[in-house]
Amino acid sequence: MPDIFPFKALLPAPGSEIEVSASTTLDDKEKQLHTIQTNPRSYLHVVKPYLKFNEKKDPEKHFPYSRQCVDRFIREGTMVQDNSDSLYVYCQVKLVTNERYLGLICNVSSNDYFEGRIKLHENTLTEKENQLIDHIRICRAIGEPVLLTHLEDKQIDNLLEEVVNTQQPDIDFTDEAKLRHMIFKVKEPSRIEAFRSAYRHLKDFYIADGHHRSAASAGFYKREGKPDGHYLAYIVPANRLHIDSFYRAYKSSGMFNEPDFIERLKSDFDLIKTDKPFIPEKARQFGLCTAAGWYRLDFKAEFQASNAVKDLDVSILEDFVFRSILDISDSKTDLRLSYIKGNTSIDLVEKYVQAGQYDLVFTVFPCDITQVFKIADEGLIMPPKSTYIEPKLRTGLTVQLV
Repeated sequence: MPDIFPFKALLPAPGSEIEVSASTTLDDKEKQLHTIQTNPRSYLHVVKPYLKFNEKKDPEKHFPYSRQCVDRFIREGTMVQDNSDSLYVYCQVKLVTNERYLGLICNVSSNDYFEGRIKLHENTLTEKENQLIDHIRICRAIGEPVLLTHLEDKQIDNLLEEVVNTQQPDIDFTDEAKLRHMIFKVKEPSRIEAFRSAYRHLKDFYIADGHHRSAASAGFYKREGKPDGHYLAYIVPANRLHIDSFYRAYKSSGMFNEPDFIERLKSDFDLIKTDKPFIPEKARQFGLCTAAGWYRLDFKAEFQASNAVKDLDVSILEDFVFRSILDISDSKTDLRLSYIKGNTSIDLVEKYVQAGQYDLVFTVFPCDITQVFKIADEGLIMPPKSTYIEPKLRTGLTVQLV
C-alpha cells in the first residue's frame, strides 16, 4: 500500500501566482525566453536557467544560478513557505470547455517508488535523470509535481469534493491559457489523517506523467543516503484524467513516393479517401493526411496481441507501418519521425503537410487508462509518446524544499 505525506509548500506570494508560476508545456521556447528576459520573478529562472544565459544547458554553471533565484525569491518575499505541514487539494478548470481536473498535491515515498508501489510504463534516459538529480541537489527544491494516478476510488473522490465544496480556495487565479487554478490547503490533523487512511487502501500508484522527475526525485534521496525520502506529487484519480494521443508525423530523408506508400498500406489496412480530415472514432482506426489529402484507415488483421503493449494502436503503426514500410527500427531516435499533440488543431496539422514540413501525419485514437494500468502491472514499456495526459501543472506553483 502506498502512502502520502503532508509538507510545507513554498508558494507564490498572494496575488503574484501568475507572475511567479509558469507553463513549461503550453509555452514555446520563444515565449519562455521572453518571460525570462522580462520577468525576474518567474520560476522559469529556476527550472530553465540556461535560457537566462541564452546558451546550451551547462549544469555546473546554470544550476547554482537556480539556487540563487530560489534564495532570492524567499528573501524578497516573492515566494513564502507555509508554516505548517499541509496537503493541497488542487482543482484546474478549462474555462473554454469547462473540463475540470481534481486531485491532491502531497509528498510520496521514495521507498514506494523503489519497491514498485509507484508503477511506471516508460524508460528513462540516464543522462536526463542525472541532470535532474543534480538540479535538485544544487537547487534544493522540486518545482513541479509528478503526475500520479490510481484506480477509481469513491472515498477519495468524496474527500476531494468535500474540501472543494466546504472551503474557500487559498489560491485562485486564471492564467493566459484560460485555465483557472484553485488550491485548497488541508492542514487540520484529523482531515490529513482521513486522506492518508484513504490512500493507504489503494494497492498502487501509477505514473501518468513525469517518469524522469519521479526517477530523479527518488534517485536524489537514494544518493543522499535517505531512501525513505519524500518527493512532490499530484495524484489524480483515473476517472478525472484526460488522455489524448500523440499524432505520428513522418518526413522522408529523400524523395517520398506517396503512391507506392499508399499501395503498400493496402496489405494491412482498408483505405478510404475522404474529402475532409479524419480523426479516429475507435481503436484500430487511423486518419492519414498526405499532400494528396486525407484517408481513413481501418486495420484489417484479426490478431491476438502477444501482450498489452502490442495491443496499442501506436504499436500497430510501429509494426505494420514504420518498421515494415518506412524502415524505422527505433521510433525513439529516428529523426524522420516526429510527434504532434493530439489536441493540436487539425487545420494546423494540414498546414504542416501542405507546407512540406511533413510528408504525412497519422491521427491516432487515444488509448484507455486501463491499458496503461495493465502495461505497468505487467512490467512492460509503452512506445514513446503513447499518451498525452492532462492536467498539466504550472511549474513553481507548489514547490517542495529539500
